[in-house]
Amino acid sequence: MAVKRKHIIITAAVICVIAIAAFAGSLTTSKSEKIYVVEKGPFEATLTCKGEINGLVSTPIPMPKILGDRELRIWELKILDLAQDGKYVKKGDFIMQLDASQIMSGMRQERQNLETAEADLKNARIDSTVRLTALREDIKNAKLDLEYNKIDLEQSIYESAAYQRKAQMTYKKAENTIAKKKRDYQLEQNKLKMGVARTEERVKRSQEKIEKFQQAMQAARIFAPEDGIVIFGESWDGSKYSKDGDISTWSNGPPIATLPDMSEVISETYVKEIDISKIKVGDKVRVSFDALEGVIISGKINSIARVGEDHKDFDMKVFKVLIHLDESNDGLKPAMSSNNEIILAQKEEALFVPLKAVISENGEDFVYLSKHGETEKTPVTTGFENEEFVLIESGLQEGDKVILSPVLEEI
Repeated sequence: MAVKRKHIIITAAVICVIAIAAFAGSLTTSKSEKIYVVEKGPFEATLTCKGEINGLVSTPIPMPKILGDRELRIWELKILDLAQDGKYVKKGDFIMQLDASQIMSGMRQERQNLETAEADLKNARIDSTVRLTALREDIKNAKLDLEYNKIDLEQSIYESAAYQRKAQMTYKKAENTIAKKKRDYQLEQNKLKMGVARTEERVKRSQEKIEKFQQAMQAARIFAPEDGIVIFGESWDGSKYSKDGDISTWSNGPPIATLPDMSEVISETYVKEIDISKIKVGDKVRVSFDALEGVIISGKINSIARVGEDHKDFDMKVFKVLIHLDESNDGLKPAMSSNNEIILAQKEEALFVPLKAVISENGEDFVYLSKHGETEKTPVTTGFENEEFVLIESGLQEGDKVILSPVLEEI
């Protein structure tokens, strides 16, 4: 029993020694982790944002202008069929078929209007001919009366003065009657001419409208204006155009589709307003792609929007940024997502410290240095930062020992 008890005591003592050593080691490790020795080395700070790939140049396929003609009163059409989104098409290939039933209905109604207008024009011309013929006969008869009165006037010289006066008045009245009938004829002729002209204009407008409907019938089937990869546009609710969907005929609206040229590529991205001051036109960018593993293409910022905008994927204002890629790749497709690393700072030799070593207070940055067992508060000027480190512009030297996450009470 004594031997057994002795073994138990020895074993317990060994376990205690191991535990104490482990605890001491952990304290030493913890203590060492609180110090960071400043060294010079390569430093890079980036701003990462998602983007969408597209061709630098693209050919838009707009809504045919004739379909948006207000006179046709066609505001929306159904999509009966369309090419596959992302498919390569050649010039003249099929893009989209719109439902033309509304166009046909309007054309039938206009043909009826044309028949009515043509019948009205025929009647107007007949009425004009009949009316003017009757007026010309009246003028002819009035001229005969004038001749008769002229003879009577000439013979009145053999009559009394009173009779002569009466003959003169009768002749003058006949002259006035002819003049009035001629004026009436001219007025009626102008009136009838205007009536016929208005009806002719109705016929002409109706014919032109029917011709527009015929053009709209042809325009309801849309073809590719150039070679390219077809990328369909979006409707007002943000959804892509698809079969059995509706599409506005507004010709000044967004294009039905685009045919991007992928020989020169851009990435369209958005940068939050809190980060927009960090970047500038010409900054280098590394672009990678979720769909192309291992493919990384360099590029640079081509343009930055001057005005911020609201975006459904962000909770603050964002600025549109276009990144021009230095080269293309056969695997790149329009609307493919990209990961854009905008290089904010890149130095081969720089001083930097971990983020948790820098403390900000009253708008100033400082660190705590460990010198000969003592702590010294030192102001620093910081620059760009990445996920782990911050660039030190001034205030530190290589070899300085910086305390990480300092807690003064423990120092």
